Amino acid sequence: MLHKATKLRGFHLHATDGNIGHVDDFLFDEESWVLRYLVVDTSNWIGGRWVLISPTVITAIDAAKQRVDTSLTREQVKASPSIDSAEIEVIETLPSIWIM
Repeated sequence: MLHKATKLRGFHLHATDGNIGHVDDFLFDEESWVLRYLVVDTSNWIGGRWVLISPTVITAIDAAKQRVDTSLTREQVKASPSIDSAEIEVIETLPSIWIM
C-alpha cells in the first residue's frame, strides 16, 4: 500500500521492545529521489535527539493508529546516527520565514 509522506509525519515509531518517538521529517537522495532516512524525534525518550532510521527497517504501517513498526531494538535506535551527522545543506536547516 502507498502512503503519503506528509501523512506519516507525526506517526509514532515503535521498536521491537517499545516506543521510540515520532516521525519528524524525511531525507531524500538528491540524485535519485529515493527516500534514504526517516528523521525520528526521540525527545520523549532520549531527550532532544533526532536520529536517522532507514526505511528498510519498517515492518508495518498502521494508518488508523498512526503507528510505524520497525525491526530495530531501542538500543539500536539509541546507537543510530543523529541528524547532525547527515550531510544536509545549511539552507535546508534554516527555519522558514514568512513575510506578510
